[in-house]
Amino acid sequence: MINEYFEIANYYDNLLTSGYFDYDFLSKTLHNLLGARRKVLDIGVGTGLLTEKMLSLANYNIVGVDFSPRMLEIAKKRLAISDVRLICQDIIKFETEEKFEAIVSTGGVICIVEEDGEYRIFSHITNPEKNKQLLAKLHSHLDEGGLLALGIQRPHTKYKKEIKDKIFYEQKIKKEGNYLDKWYVFSQANGEILSEQFCRFYFFDGLHTAKVLTDAGFQQGYQIIDDKFVVSYKE
Repeated sequence: MINEYFEIANYYDNLLTSGYFDYDFLSKTLHNLLGARRKVLDIGVGTGLLTEKMLSLANYNIVGVDFSPRMLEIAKKRLAISDVRLICQDIIKFETEEKFEAIVSTGGVICIVEEDGEYRIFSHITNPEKNKQLLAKLHSHLDEGGLLALGIQRPHTKYKKEIKDKIFYEQKIKKEGNYLDKWYVFSQANGEILSEQFCRFYFFDGLHTAKVLTDAGFQQGYQIIDDKFVVSYKE
């Protein structure tokens, strides 16, 4: 199962642009990493915030896939004047004959969480075998020499803060084994809840990250770029 963010789509942009991600730095880092590569698959494209920034840097040919219709409604409005193709589909079921020079995921499907010096694969897909199958599928969608860039996030912790116009965001966390449960709660100053969402994530032990990527067909080892992306290449 993939978390859909159906309930909180209308507030999610406010969270992400309040300092949750630095899209200017992310996009510039990714742009430098991609070099001459222009054909990109963005999995978990969400509301299109990163894609919008990437298009301001170069004439990228981007295909964005996301499981949430509401997120994509926002992305379509944001990217209306571009040629980005947006596809609403479960990435596990996504099939295409196209090949891409790069595949990017900053957290909408799968990412990396750095904790205690370990880089752990962290996924909305809660079945470990399906995660391995997904990585193998992504490998098959890459051109020779193509790359997979997984965004690096800090450990998920409990906190609450104001994000915009007296709208507060609170996240609650519970860890159990290789699973992390997360509650996203948006509320007013008086405590009235505006929207909330529960999501469950799966993470691999950090020592297994390189092996999971290699087993999926990627080159031995991975690179860490500006502490923002873990990068693996197709042989």
